[in-house]
Amino acid sequence: MSVAWPCDDAPSDRFPIFTRANTGEVFTDAATPLTWSAFGRGVYDAAYRDALYQIGVFTPADFRPEGECEVVGCFGGYVYINVSISRVLAVRTPGMTAEAIDRSLFGEHPDVRPYAPHPDDENAECTERMVAWMGSLFSATDVPEVEAHRRRIDEVVAARPRLSELTDAELAARYRSMVPEMRPVFATHIVHLYATNILTGLIAQVGAAVGDGDLVAKVTAGLGEVDSAQQSFDLWRLSRLVRNSAALTGAFAEGIGGVLERIGALDSAEVSEFLAGWDAFLDAWGFLGPSVWEGRSPTYRSAPEIPLRMLDHARRVPDEQSPQQRTAHLAAQRAEAVATIAGKLDEETRAQFLAAANGATLFLPAREATKVQCTRLCEEARMTMRELGGRLVARGVLERWADVLLLMDDELDAFLAEPEAYAAVVAERKQTLELLERKWPPFILEGAPPAIESFADRDTSIVDPVAAGDVLAGLGVAPGVHTGPARVVRSLIDDVDLEPGDVLVAMTTDSSWGPLFLSAGAVVCQTGAAISHAAIVARELGIPAAVSVQDCTTRIVDGTILTVDGSSGKVTVG
Repeated sequence: MSVAWPCDDAPSDRFPIFTRANTGEVFTDAATPLTWSAFGRGVYDAAYRDALYQIGVFTPADFRPEGECEVVGCFGGYVYINVSISRVLAVRTPGMTAEAIDRSLFGEHPDVRPYAPHPDDENAECTERMVAWMGSLFSATDVPEVEAHRRRIDEVVAARPRLSELTDAELAARYRSMVPEMRPVFATHIVHLYATNILTGLIAQVGAAVGDGDLVAKVTAGLGEVDSAQQSFDLWRLSRLVRNSAALTGAFAEGIGGVLERIGALDSAEVSEFLAGWDAFLDAWGFLGPSVWEGRSPTYRSAPEIPLRMLDHARRVPDEQSPQQRTAHLAAQRAEAVATIAGKLDEETRAQFLAAANGATLFLPAREATKVQCTRLCEEARMTMRELGGRLVARGVLERWADVLLLMDDELDAFLAEPEAYAAVVAERKQTLELLERKWPPFILEGAPPAIESFADRDTSIVDPVAAGDVLAGLGVAPGVHTGPARVVRSLIDDVDLEPGDVLVAMTTDSSWGPLFLSAGAVVCQTGAAISHAAIVARELGIPAAVSVQDCTTRIVDGTILTVDGSSGKVTVG
């Protein structure tokens, strides 16, 4: 019998193509049943629909009933976003094409199926509403909803009760209460996602049309105050305290294990400043972690060795390679690139292009800000379940706290009342999750997904290794050129040997990876596009980046000298 995952969704006949693009940044690992049955269906799919209705491009009649995921879905335990729906959005949007939407989602990918029209794709009423919404993007001067969401989430965090004083039922209720809190924030995030898709897509189309495609990455670089990059700047300041202190440097030189205890045993003003800064960093960013929207993900706070390792790498970077210095010229380059492209356009196209370039400076940071706010609510849910799961471990009901996430939402109450009745269910799902964690799911699905057993193994072996002179094609997303040795990083959980100036090579990155970029001379990702995390943060930190570089993690050997051109997307083997 084929292995099954209890929270998997049914494929969609009407919108059959799904991809791991974007979702792979926040659900790197498989989703647990409680995470997906509560948040997947109550937030990620439901709020995604809310966003599509808000911009006017779809109506409820286009989709299956709410609760039956179709806009996003879980297949074989892994989370996917619907490509077909985004293509229909493009068809209903004047000036957009399905191909442009594909490129914004996953750049150039060999497994992307060509768009096949459906009789219901075109809808004049939806197009009319979409045009009105697009007009608002080109005339926007601010994005006030971002601050409104931030204030509300500040209130939720401030009102957090002492979790240890809540009953088991109250903890379950608090976990579920995060679903309606997060739904409007995620809907805003998706609105901003499509805003940036449209704006950056138009910028790319215009740049390519006038022969200045290499300038496009500069148009969205160095925006400043991008939330997903801010923790990198904060960790950089901490790294300078370590680098400029012999005592702190000595503590880190002995290794990450026990470093905070060794520092705590010291007594000096610089040590007090560092410890206060470290506490402030965790207060501000402790909710981040790999696979950050999955409930069992470790975070900076629960697994401080993750940011400590990145801090250890950053302390070795010379002052002259600070992100502030690397990005000082980007604003001027952006203005120059905008002026160069605009100078080649007729009056009407120029006005539209300039409006898009201005809108990108608003909506790209807004997209990242709402993503961070969603992550804060994920952590509120996570710490609530960690408290509940910890109690169950103490009672001998579970082996580890995260096993409580193996229950579906509609099973949780019955489990708390009679946990023995679910012992076999938990054991079986735990075994299946261990299998999933050894597998990579298909990047693109069409129709029914393959059996979990047929997913690719997470093999770290090198296949068809690159040779000197090879050029790997990708999508240039952060300007600049850098040459350095490759370091293939597959997980932040592992101890990463990244030296200053190395080329960071990864499958994908998420918000928790940002501080690792401080040590990198360039970034190369196997997946991604112009508005993926790696692209946005690399631009903000002044690091060349290429994404959608096929098979880079399985063809590039550690230490291989690479030259990364972040404008053209070419990665040349030296």
